[in-house]
Amino acid sequence: MGLSTGYPILWRMNKPIEILVSKVIEEAKLANSSIHGVSHWQRVERNGAFLCQFNKADLEVVRLFALFHDSKREDDYRDLEHGPRAEVYIRSISDFVPLAQEQFEDLCIACRTHTTGAVPENITIGTCWDADRLDLGRVGIEPKPDRLCTNAAKDTDVLFWANARSRYKII
Repeated sequence: MGLSTGYPILWRMNKPIEILVSKVIEEAKLANSSIHGVSHWQRVERNGAFLCQFNKADLEVVRLFALFHDSKREDDYRDLEHGPRAEVYIRSISDFVPLAQEQFEDLCIACRTHTTGAVPENITIGTCWDADRLDLGRVGIEPKPDRLCTNAAKDTDVLFWANARSRYKII
């Protein structure tokens, strides 16, 4: 599956990012899944970019989280080890990931802990998790405000907007 005009703008911005995105998609077992594949990653990227307007989260980390967080899922069901596998994968291809060391570590932590973590103190990691959780509507689950990390994600209008996009699979 190659890049198309449907991909988020960041993913088409420059050649190194395009190469990274293509590599991750080609190596993701579930890239074509409607639940945990590229269309989900795209909504997470859009959710994250939106949330970053309201806080000081690192937009580069949030956008790369969208790309990586479910890239190493083995199935669409209860795969609790996919986050740690994503971290191992990111570290194995670190030369392709255009982040400073602190950003890189935040990305790894966000991916490793996104299914099991409590509300983090790090706003970037919290924004990553919220971007993902705001797309739960795709599987018939409404995000619970008490499980979200950022004030913007807890906003009633944002929850409505994200849930509608997710349920109707609008990227």
